[in-house]
Amino acid sequence: MVFERVARSEDVRGPHFLRVDVGGRPVLLSRLADGTPVAFDRICPHEGNPMDDGVLWDNEIDCPHHHYTYDSHTGENRFPRRVFPAAEAQHVKGIGVFDVREEGGWVLVGQRRKPSAS
Repeated sequence: MVFERVARSEDVRGPHFLRVDVGGRPVLLSRLADGTPVAFDRICPHEGNPMDDGVLWDNEIDCPHHHYTYDSHTGENRFPRRVFPAAEAQHVKGIGVFDVREEGGWVLVGQRRKPSAS
């Protein structure tokens, strides 16, 4: 798998997002409470709004527009999916997340993973 060096480690801080380009595509970076870097799509699938001004809230990606939240590891929607009736919840889209690693003072981003279907 190919990883692209996108940001100095010291520039990636949670809970806020840092916008970078990965292969010409805008991606957001942040850090979980334990210091783990995460990378995910910039556009919220709910209404297509950019999430640049969002934050991680309780280690979930929080869209600043309607506060839809997504699992930072799988991309699965957490809210409102967890409060919707099952028939509606199955139609709530997740967000794309990327493989991330950190080495030599840099954050590297790899392949985009598809949002979890469950």
